[in-house]
Amino acid sequence: MKPEYVDSVQWDTVRNQIDSDFGAGVTKRILGTLTPVSLPRAKGISFYLVPSGWLQILDRDFIPFTPLSLGTWLGDLVDGKFRLSLPALERVQEFTSNLLIVSRQGAESFTYGRSILKESVVKIDPSLLRGQKVFILNESSECLGLAALSVDAAKIGRLAKDRLVAKNLVDIGWYIRRLS
Repeated sequence: MKPEYVDSVQWDTVRNQIDSDFGAGVTKRILGTLTPVSLPRAKGISFYLVPSGWLQILDRDFIPFTPLSLGTWLGDLVDGKFRLSLPALERVQEFTSNLLIVSRQGAESFTYGRSILKESVVKIDPSLLRGQKVFILNESSECLGLAALSVDAAKIGRLAKDRLVAKNLVDIGWYIRRLS
């Protein structure tokens, strides 16, 4: 299979999910001057962001090989649900306020696949609500992954220090755990 221009219906699904999770217009801002393309997979479709100048290459015949990757991997659409890739997290994180900054200990724990407890929370926007996806950052503002809030941010102060604040969805330690 070869890379294709994105199908508008599939792209609407991706755009709507990113914008509803992280704010209206985020998808447009992460695109910048890049163009989305898709690469069909056995299960679902992978989306990549490529320079517009690469579009003429897509029109060429890729036989006898099929590329495994190209440009920046944005994520995959499987069964109507879009999941951001690890390489795309940092790019998307730049354009949203859905951020949760954690302590050094919380950052280490998170990268081992654990979720975020109240004792690890350093800073969070109090307007964020339960169920919203948030980017987990360490105190140096490095993106560690993505989590879903298990409580309204405004209520975090009421929790005991060992209570769950955000459930780990994906973290940068995933690659190491997967290959071990």
